[in-house]
Amino acid sequence: MESSITVLSSGDNILPPPLQASIDKIVEKEGYISHKTTNRSISTSGGNLLGRLYEVDIKGTTANGDEEINIFIKNKIDNMQVGIFDIAECYRLETFFYGDLSKLYDDLQNKATIPVEERYNIVKSYDAINPNAIFMENLGKKGFTTVHRTEVVPLKFAQISVQQLARFHGLSWVLEKLHPEYFAKKIKSLKPTIIFNDDYQKFIDNMDIYTDKCLDSEQKVILYKFKPHIMDTLKKNVIENAGSRLCLCHGDYRANNILMKTDGDSITEVKVVDYQMLYYGCPVMDFMYFIFPCTDQDFRRKHLDDLKNLYYKSLGKFLKYFNMDVESVYPRREFETEYKKRLDTGLIYGLLLTPILFTKDDDVPDLAKDDFGSISVTPDQKMDDRIRGLVGDFQKWGIL
Repeated sequence: MESSITVLSSGDNILPPPLQASIDKIVEKEGYISHKTTNRSISTSGGNLLGRLYEVDIKGTTANGDEEINIFIKNKIDNMQVGIFDIAECYRLETFFYGDLSKLYDDLQNKATIPVEERYNIVKSYDAINPNAIFMENLGKKGFTTVHRTEVVPLKFAQISVQQLARFHGLSWVLEKLHPEYFAKKIKSLKPTIIFNDDYQKFIDNMDIYTDKCLDSEQKVILYKFKPHIMDTLKKNVIENAGSRLCLCHGDYRANNILMKTDGDSITEVKVVDYQMLYYGCPVMDFMYFIFPCTDQDFRRKHLDDLKNLYYKSLGKFLKYFNMDVESVYPRREFETEYKKRLDTGLIYGLLLTPILFTKDDDVPDLAKDDFGSISVTPDQKMDDRIRGLVGDFQKWGIL
């Protein structure tokens, strides 16, 4: 669902049989008397790596007259060789979010009478009873696009995305207060879908080959001392959270997973997708994941502190709708402490994700054939400045 969608094929018979069966169920639930479907297999040029993507348009007649719905499908790739992810759990988590949690979140926001512009926006989904696929409203048909993965995010996009992130985290704490038993059973038990194993170390080493080429000799020496600690640092900050205030984290909060709608040159709305990496952890981690792979040094110099302040201000404003005080839920001092303690993860996210984000469109990894530890990419030369700026910032901040 990236701005550069490519139609691979089209017609009425290209969907795999399980997906077609699910579409038939949706047609029945939506009350179509007669209908016609048009299906397309699409590519997002690297915007999505964990599924085959399809668009389905359903046009027909219901008891209420002529109707059309547009559906986006993400279907699990059979026999994916991804040793660093629990793929089955990824799809279970997203099904859980759209099938259960999103309805509860909508209900909470409705009862609090939160204005539309102040809500956490959730994409409409369709219950198709298929554990290997996600069916949701195709927002591309409504003019939503994404920032290209190699571009620095626009400031307005970053601001609205940070506000949405704060509301997403806020809903987790609201849920914990109002439905403690559900929260304890369904949310606190969620572990990261990333598996920190030998395959993940191979992935780290593999990405190092590409980032190392971007650096001058001085930066290479400085970063060399940090590299052996990447795996342990990730484990500490993702898994070991004793004493930290935790909530439901998105886990993959980056520009490709945030759809935006524009009015001329102005970004008016964003909606977040891809909930396959949900886990119970520290909210600062989502902020790091968004900022460092999606911005450059100049952007961070101008806007990082303001965005951090906007996150906390937005969290406080959202919690007020539920008569909750942000200083009681997540004190500012604790937020700042966690940010400083986990800042090194921002460097790691930048180093690991940037080579994949900067992969040329005709060289996107095929995870049905290769695993993360062995994928080969051909990054755009624009990656050089991004990596040098990333390392430069962490030198300046004393992390390196």
